[in-house]
Order: sequence, then structure tokens, then C-alpha cells
Amino acid sequence: MKGVEVCVFSVDDAYAAEAAGCARLELCLDYTLGGITPSMDDLQKMSPSNIVDDVRRGLRVPSVVMVRPRGGDFAYSKREKKWMLTTIKQVAKLGFQGVVLGALVKKQGRWLLDKEFCMQACELAHSLGLEAVLHRAFDEIATPLNAVSEAEECGFDRILTGWGSVNMETLKMLKWHADSIDILPGGGVRGSNVQLYRDLGFLEVHTSARGAGGQLDIDQLKQMVEVMKGVPL
Repeated sequence: MKGVEVCVFSVDDAYAAEAAGCARLELCLDYTLGGITPSMDDLQKMSPSNIVDDVRRGLRVPSVVMVRPRGGDFAYSKREKKWMLTTIKQVAKLGFQGVVLGALVKKQGRWLLDKEFCMQACELAHSLGLEAVLHRAFDEIATPLNAVSEAEECGFDRILTGWGSVNMETLKMLKWHADSIDILPGGGVRGSNVQLYRDLGFLEVHTSARGAGGQLDIDQLKQMVEVMKGVPL
């Protein structure tokens, strides 16, 4: 993919972002919690296989679905993990491109990737024809370079990370270190700085494109789309 992935939190925003030219959508619910899984009713409305007519239709842009049962930390119970695996199967039936997930374990006071569960989830996603994306739980891990290698071992196709908003040199190192996995920069990506990511060689960026009022800023999104396409402003 080349372009802008937009994280949206409602059905209306999903269609608005699609119309604005985004290259991919991440479908979530509840911005205040950092994004959790949308309701199945909403996912059914947006399902690419939902084709009634031009007015009542599913999304046509590639879309990945957040698989996260709750806000808070990323250490999940057996029950929550079972729910996540069931949700992956439901997402596949609806025809979406992929799932966005992650799980951590704490050892000696430090967060590490829950490799056993992540590998299980990635294997399930791939067996159903879905991409598997590691979300920003990655940013909680104290050794990000090691975590890139572990994410590759688990089978993730892509890592979403906000390291660019914290330390751009670390983001560069992550990009260099990644072998069979893509690094997707997110976290504070806006029209004012998106050119920097493009100049660093990133072909895609992730943004919520939210304006000062917390709403989807279509004008800003269109600006980012043009920059990532290489169209001069």
C-alpha cells in the first residue's frame, strides 16, 4: 500500500475517510479508550461483502478491524483471548482485509510480547486469509528492536508504532531493522509533519486525522493523502 491509513471510530467517519481518498481504514470504537472492537452490527454495515446498492453498500477501500476487548493494558485473561480468537473468525466471515491486535505479558516489571498467544492469533488470521497487524501495544515494550524480531517470529505482517512522535531516530532504526515485516508510523501524524515521514522513505502512514474538536478533519486528511501520493501542495 502507498498512502494514508485512517483510524476511524464510527460508520459515518469510515465512509467520509473513504471518500477523502484514504488508502486503508482501521475500524475502531471509542477514541478515549485508544480504540476497541466495533460492534458487530456496525461491522456488518461496513462489510465489503455487503452490497445492496450504491447507497447501501459496504466499504470499498481495504479495511482492517481492531480486535481489542477493552481499554487499559494489553495483558489478557484466557477468556479475553478466547473472545479475540472468536472475533478474528467473525471478521474473516465479513470479508475485511485484516485484524489489528496485540497482547503483552509482564516479566520482572517489564512488558514483553505475549509470543504464544500472538503466534496463535496470527496463524488463525492467516489461515482465514487475513492480514495480522500488531498495534501500539508494541510501544509499551522496552526493547523495541528485539520486539520487531519477535513480531516477525509471531507472523505479524505489519507493526503500527508511535515511536516517530517520541524519538525519530528509534523509528529509523525500527525501519532498518525490520526484515519480513512492515513498519507503519502513527501517533501524531498530521498534515504539518506527514512530509517528514515520506522523506524518510515511508510509503504509508497511520493517522486519526482528528481536528481540534476531536472530529475527523477531512481537509487535513485530504492534505495528507496528497502529500503521500507525491502531489506537491
